[in-house]
Amino acid sequence: MSLTVPSITQDQNGKKLSSKSTSYYGRLEKPNIGTVTFGKYEFEPWYGNPAYFNPYEGVRNMLGYEYGNMIAEDPMSRKRLKSYSVEECFVDHLYVCEYCFKYTAKENEMLEHWEICKLHRENPDVGTSVYYDRKKNHIIREIKGYEDPLFCQNLCLFGKLFLDDKSVYFNIDHFNFYVFYAKDGERDYIPMGFFSKEMIAYDPTTNLACICVFPPFQRRHIGAMLIEFSYELARLTQESSGPEIPLSPYGKVSYLHFWSKNLAKELIQRRSRSFTLEELSTATGYRREDILFTMEYMEVLVQDSNRKVTFSSEKFQQWIKTTKFDVNKQHPLLDKKSLLL
Repeated sequence: MSLTVPSITQDQNGKKLSSKSTSYYGRLEKPNIGTVTFGKYEFEPWYGNPAYFNPYEGVRNMLGYEYGNMIAEDPMSRKRLKSYSVEECFVDHLYVCEYCFKYTAKENEMLEHWEICKLHRENPDVGTSVYYDRKKNHIIREIKGYEDPLFCQNLCLFGKLFLDDKSVYFNIDHFNFYVFYAKDGERDYIPMGFFSKEMIAYDPTTNLACICVFPPFQRRHIGAMLIEFSYELARLTQESSGPEIPLSPYGKVSYLHFWSKNLAKELIQRRSRSFTLEELSTATGYRREDILFTMEYMEVLVQDSNRKVTFSSEKFQQWIKTTKFDVNKQHPLLDKKSLLL
């Protein structure tokens, strides 16, 4: 089994994450919310999100919309403190609706909202259904940013609590969101994760901008299922695609795990002992640079004295043994008959 490829150059491995300064749309050094309640779950956020607060003025322990309501009722209550900094804002508890992602710092307000939430129903109806597996009770809805802006904005705000590098919250008109729903026990379908896709991307091969699985629902293969769906969606218009780069640290781990398993399955099932990078790209739908990046991660490439890089069957067998990879246990997470594309 042989594969000749160009010399490895810096790509995803060589690119550093953008060093955004701490600002209204950037990163914070630490979380600015103590605890999050999402439906019946309670957990701590991983990162801070300054966009929940007023960026220019306000009260440090008051959410931005609450401050806006306060000064609308009483303009004299406006707080224009010279020392105000959105980076110093903090609330102890944030309650987020598990149906529409509207939020508040007051439990009684969330209980009242929950009773009248228009999206509080057994089956989700926001957006359009693009995947419905009735056996597993899995649904993916396509929600367009320009059609449901409030839902998508609140979804992005919530996702930022678990994504270090997300910076788009409000300008979401050119994004589509693919939200994964499933039944949590005997309850209604609720959103458990999502990915976004820019409709007019700078790189036309980009099939995913960001992906997030909410903490209570991790380790259920939801992330891998969404990644798999992103490729099925992209195949409608292009042969190869991949995520926006550079990948976040968590994104890199998720994708390398996904790519390596599927590439290994493809390599094992190929009867030909020689193949090209283009053939692998066509078979998997992955970009050639992503395949090279994954093979480098798997340590199955070797370089000779002439800087010629080739695929090593011996190193691949070593990878299989080290990772205890079993091709018979690799099955698609998506039911293609459930696709509604």
